[in-house]
Amino acid sequence: MNIQTFSIVVGTRACNGRCPFCVSKMTGFERLPRGGEIDWPHFRKACRLAQLAGTTTVLLTGKGEPTLYPAEIGGYLEAIKPYDFPLVELQTNAIAIGRLAAGKRSGVRGLKASTLKRWRCAGLDTIAVSAIDVEHEINAAVYGCDYPPLDQVADFLHGLGFTVRLCLMMLRGGIDSPEKLFVAVDFCRRHGIEQITARPIRKPRVSCDDQAAAFVDRYGLTDDETGLIRGWTEENGTKLMSLMHGAEVYDIGGQNFCLSDCLTVEPQTSDIRSLIFYSDGRLAYDWQYDGAVMLGGRRQ
Repeated sequence: MNIQTFSIVVGTRACNGRCPFCVSKMTGFERLPRGGEIDWPHFRKACRLAQLAGTTTVLLTGKGEPTLYPAEIGGYLEAIKPYDFPLVELQTNAIAIGRLAAGKRSGVRGLKASTLKRWRCAGLDTIAVSAIDVEHEINAAVYGCDYPPLDQVADFLHGLGFTVRLCLMMLRGGIDSPEKLFVAVDFCRRHGIEQITARPIRKPRVSCDDQAAAFVDRYGLTDDETGLIRGWTEENGTKLMSLMHGAEVYDIGGQNFCLSDCLTVEPQTSDIRSLIFYSDGRLAYDWQYDGAVMLGGRRQ
């Protein structure tokens, strides 16, 4: 068994964004702990399992926004040090980080530029920023007026020594054509954003949130639209590698680009895309299905 990514769920459902296609809402919060003490014995087991399975990447993520919990992030970074995972990443909407980039207070207790510097020294190397476009006005209209300009965020994070990945959620009105994808790729190349991952918005087979599912039905890309984007990528890029569950990485004119999917896809082998740890000790390997559990967590 191989495990591609060890995902650590930081915090609770609290979020400072307002994504209408929120995957967390659609996959549900029933199994999400309400906060409290972390089950460190189960966490150590999860780390060891990931280590034995050849995991190279740890992803600090959340069902809400992880940067709302800076102390928890710091605690996890210290806890994974003995296992020496090569790559450690943080997934974020970057709203609070954007305030720091603009020279303002983050609005989150304990989150300062010095906090990010400590995380960098503790082993965090990549910040994965979620967006739907590279145009500021389009992002602000969907995520909220507080959404920061991506070039400003990238410059700020680069100045602290981080690698930046732009995670584009493709939808109608955002990145929905090869022409718009070209603009995004060119933007990242000009601003030194090292990596792009693009995924069409999706809904699970059974959604726990009707509004989010209806938004996906209305604004999600058709198979023809995603096919055109894939065709453009294959024509204009050089394929570098295939990742687990169908994700493919390309070089497009010197820009790293990955075409992926936002939901776990059932594998044809025993390999696992994401080993998922929740603070109550639950260890799972799929975001959608309660049956995909390795270790149970404490009862709430």
